[in-house]
Amino acid sequence: MTTTTSSPATSRAQQFAELTFPGVAIGLGSGAIAGGVALLGGLSASYAVTTALTLGIPLAVFGMGFNVLLARGKIRLGVAAPAAVYWLVFFPLARLVHEVSFDVFAGNDITLPDALLPFIAFQAMLSIGYAIGFVWLHEHVFPNWWIRIRNHNPVARRYVDQYMAQAATMQPRAKRRQP
Repeated sequence: MTTTTSSPATSRAQQFAELTFPGVAIGLGSGAIAGGVALLGGLSASYAVTTALTLGIPLAVFGMGFNVLLARGKIRLGVAAPAAVYWLVFFPLARLVHEVSFDVFAGNDITLPDALLPFIAFQAMLSIGYAIGFVWLHEHVFPNWWIRIRNHNPVARRYVDQYMAQAATMQPRAKRRQP
């Protein structure tokens, strides 16, 4: 499958959108889940929608940033430790943006959470779980996305090649373990 575009700028914009799609999708999906949990908890539909947007959008933006670092080779594909460090910073920041944005949407005075440092520390602890889930989704859902776009996206092609090389090294190990 090849894509023809009218200009190199369009091609770069398309490639950027394709490469950042997984992080954006995971972030927006996370916000939607938070909104769903709010509904299940008996909160109003407007509260749930506000939660989904004010948490999902910052997580999507930071997920996009993660994918940019991944594409530039600053973070290795499929490695949890760099993702944990990344989300250790950006998950608490997303939650802080969520808290402040929620006040804006609710028409309240903007306030920071009480006990700001404990709030950030708690969000940092939660970030490890978010990072693990983020990497898991990247490794189990989005390889099919990379395969789909690899013919016209050189970074996706590099990802698929990395996955293939990893699979090739795993195959002999699996054969050695068989009785």
